[in-house]
Amino acid sequence: MIDRLLIENKLRKIEMFIREIENEKAPKNFESFSKNIIFKRFVERNIELSIEQMINICKHFVSALDLQEPKSYANCFEIIADADIISKDTLQTFQLMARYRNLIIHGYDTVDDSITYGIFRKQLNDFRLFIYSVRNYLSRKIQVITNE
Repeated sequence: MIDRLLIENKLRKIEMFIREIENEKAPKNFESFSKNIIFKRFVERNIELSIEQMINICKHFVSALDLQEPKSYANCFEIIADADIISKDTLQTFQLMARYRNLIIHGYDTVDDSITYGIFRKQLNDFRLFIYSVRNYLSRKIQVITNE
């Protein structure tokens, strides 16, 4: 059974982490960003925490809907895309996020600052897209249950 409250709490955490990034006074360009270790690590950490919440939501759907066991976090997103929870058009984006998270977790020395900066400047809305997709799926599920 899908725990809507659990999922909603995780979605709100993602919103909070992204809002925190956006509300901080950001360096004006890539060079300033890459030299500002504290801000860079803050952005990396909030992105990591957001992706962790996405993965936890993904794993919850897999378990609650008795879907196939994922081989990786990236594969988890493929499984929920096959279940029509997220769009297949967004699948690659979310898989890349899972891979980026793995880079952060398993080796700070290999994280390319330009990737983090690109996510920070251009891709924070991808988190909102995930949130929208999950909420849309849950509202469709409510409508199906109420119409039966």
